[in-house]
Amino acid sequence: MKKQKKRLFIISLIAIVGVVYWNSQADIKQYLFSKHVIFWEKNITLKPSDFQGDSNKNSKSKIWWHHALYLKSKNLKDAEVKAVFDKDKSWIKDTLNFKANMELQKLSFDIYETYARKFNKEIDKIKYDDESSFSDLEKIGNNINIELRRMQNALYSTDLAPQKLVEFWRPKIDKLLKIE
Repeated sequence: MKKQKKRLFIISLIAIVGVVYWNSQADIKQYLFSKHVIFWEKNITLKPSDFQGDSNKNSKSKIWWHHALYLKSKNLKDAEVKAVFDKDKSWIKDTLNFKANMELQKLSFDIYETYARKFNKEIDKIKYDDESSFSDLEKIGNNINIELRRMQNALYSTDLAPQKLVEFWRPKIDKLLKIE
């Protein structure tokens, strides 16, 4: 009888350690990921020190920012998408027009947030459907990505100066953020 209790105790202990390890792996990955990104917030203000990537010496650009949609999920029911600024993929050569550039960067970041919200709404439609799978998330993501690229093309395919571009797009993006 003592041997059975001892075996049961050992098996239980291994199971608990396994569950803790499994959950901590996701948390460790999340922690490491969050060290080099900034998650979108309404009033987020980036600083020159947030641009930590190596600059492209061949680029005519003086600044480069990288936004992305980050899908966090252990299973379909907890899937969530967030807009992020990747510090390691963003760089700055000089800070002369930093404030003006940040208005355009913030506009771009806000566009990513509107699409993160849109992605989350689509996830909410399928997350509790037993027939849904991660491949459905991929399909949603592909469609959202196509829409996002079209929006970015509309934003950047213009001859407007950055300030005029912000003046034109800011009310539209603010409206999308309030609706979503």
